Amino acid sequence: MDGLWLTISGGEPLTNNWIWDMLQLAQGPDIKGIAIITNGTLINQETAKLMESLGISEVMISLDGASAQTHDAIRGQGSFARTMRGVEILIKYCSNIFLGCTMTLTTLNMDNTEDYVDLAFQMGFNYVWINPPIYCGCIVQSELDISYEEHLRIMKLVRELDTRYFRQAFAVYYNVPYYPLTDPISPYLDLSTACPWGRTNLTITADGSVLPCLYSRDLCLGNIFEQSLIVLYHSSVLEGVRNGSLLAEPCRSCLYREFCGGCRARTYYLTEDWFAADPWCPLVRGLTEEQIRVFPSNLPKEKVGGY
Repeated sequence: MDGLWLTISGGEPLTNNWIWDMLQLAQGPDIKGIAIITNGTLINQETAKLMESLGISEVMISLDGASAQTHDAIRGQGSFARTMRGVEILIKYCSNIFLGCTMTLTTLNMDNTEDYVDLAFQMGFNYVWINPPIYCGCIVQSELDISYEEHLRIMKLVRELDTRYFRQAFAVYYNVPYYPLTDPISPYLDLSTACPWGRTNLTITADGSVLPCLYSRDLCLGNIFEQSLIVLYHSSVLEGVRNGSLLAEPCRSCLYREFCGGCRARTYYLTEDWFAADPWCPLVRGLTEEQIRVFPSNLPKEKVGGY
């Protein structure tokens, strides 16, 4: 490994009284960058200056709507205003921090995706992540999950929005590993959402459990207090996904397996099988690459010619 990127998430990490001590300890030559995922409601002038002084590389704000009406319906009354205030403070005091926001799609906010992206750009974010839900946790009890057809529609819309903002150096991502298939030139030109499951990402929980990703809480690889991270990274499960030997067809033979492999967490919660074909992959559903690819009318000429 040539260095690690450390992402702190939760729950809400800023409620932890030890967060600043932990971030201080995380400084070192082996750490390439540190990111924090937060809802932003606890950010004030003091915390923003601490982030800047500690050299935090990136902050991702959980923002689930383009208006108070939508966001507060998901996250609680008054949360939108508090998050917006936190964002304003970050922009004012943290000029060196790369700032993004993330929205989990639900039936409450999916039709406001374009407004959401426009708001993020206007506020000064550097990028947006749009996340189709993983069918676990709160999304199950709330019955806010979106359908496959809605997911496919929004995925194509996100590609349209990404090309709209291409000239402004503002990126819009859709968080599924087969999103690159929508690229109008070639999937290999956009690997921004390539699945990190056991490839470039491992999740460590508070008790030391090591997971392939944040959503794969039912698949514990081991414990960091008992085994080294390198040993766990080379576990038979992760190696089998990386080389394709554990994957069912058509994922095993797919041309794009090495950067995609399907979303293993979503596949598990939909099929109860970690290694089945991803039910939300449009190729698995029988679509052709031509049907998946998006050709936006506003595509800049320089993008048509390549990156």
